[in-house]
Amino acid sequence: MISLRAVPLSGDKLTDWIFKQFIIFLRRETLRIKRKKRVVFSKTDRKALRGLMDPEVGPSQHHIEITLSSAKNMHCNRNEELETLIHELCHIIFWKTSERFIFQMECILIKKFTSEQKIFLKSFIPRHEVKK
Repeated sequence: MISLRAVPLSGDKLTDWIFKQFIIFLRRETLRIKRKKRVVFSKTDRKALRGLMDPEVGPSQHHIEITLSSAKNMHCNRNEELETLIHELCHIIFWKTSERFIFQMECILIKKFTSEQKIFLKSFIPRHEVKK
């Protein structure tokens, strides 16, 4: 069991529950986060994305990989990378919802999370960039 005693809380029960769910997924060995210069949905798709959540990677197909774009035109700073991480984590928690709902949830959570919670989430974003 993952201990959640040391995580910062906001005081709002729903916000804290979602934050704890994020932390549970972030601490699992089956979730990987990487930064890449250009993120696209598939090899044939040319449109660049801010982030991508791929739920079926690895040999056993039970891993989740979140890829964040490290391009400066997508994310000017780490705060924008955090917004994308929150968006992709919402896709994991609320996996059967529309993109519109996910975007609305992302906007709400960015306003509701405290600065301590945001710093805590930023610690999971790698500083290095992968080539492939």
